[in-house]
Amino acid sequence: ATVIEVQRNNDLNTVVTDGKFARMNMSASEYVIVDYMKQTVKVVNPQKQQVMLLDAAKLASTNNGPLVRTSIQSLGEGIKVAGYPTQKYSYSANGKTCGVIYGSLDVYQKQGIKELFQALKVMMDKQRAVLGGLVSMVDDCTLADMSLSDHVKIVGAPMRTDKNGHVETEIKSIKYDVQLPADTFVIPASYKTVTLQD
Repeated sequence: ATVIEVQRNNDLNTVVTDGKFARMNMSASEYVIVDYMKQTVKVVNPQKQQVMLLDAAKLASTNNGPLVRTSIQSLGEGIKVAGYPTQKYSYSANGKTCGVIYGSLDVYQKQGIKELFQALKVMMDKQRAVLGGLVSMVDDCTLADMSLSDHVKIVGAPMRTDKNGHVETEIKSIKYDVQLPADTFVIPASYKTVTLQD
C-alpha cells in the first residue's frame, strides 16, 4: 500500500491506500474509509462504535449546491516538498484569491496516487451534496478547496497549499509498498451503521 503523511495546521494525519480502499485518519476519534469500487464513504467512530454512511448516489441526485468557478494560474517552478520538485500555482474562486498550491505531476503518476485523488473527489462531492442548501453559506475558497481534486490532472498532486502567507497543508512523506495490518480497511461488524438521515 501507499502511506502519505499530511500536516494540516498542527495536526499530522495519515492517508493509506491499497488501490481499492483509502483510509484517512481525520482526528483522534474518527477515521474515514472510502471504497473506490462502490464509491461509498464511511465515517467510523470507534469510541461510539458507530459508522456513518455517506451515500452519494442518493445525496448527489438531490442537491449539488451552487457552482464555484475555480481558476488556476501557473507561477512557474515551486519548492521541493517531501523530496519532490513542484510547480507553483495560484488559485482563485469566483474571482477571489484563495492561495497557492505546490503541485507534483510526478507524484500524481505514482502507484495508488491517481486512484486516491479519484476517491478524494468522490468524498468531496459527497460532502458538497451533504451540505445541500447550506452550501450557499460556505465561503467561496472553502468550496474551491473542496473541488481542488478536479484540477489534479493539471497541477498534479497538491503537495502543499499556502493561504495568507501560512502553510495550510503539506505532505511530509510518501511511502510505497508498505505492508499493512490485515484489518486496516475492516470495520468491526458490531459497529452500528447510521445514515445522515438518522
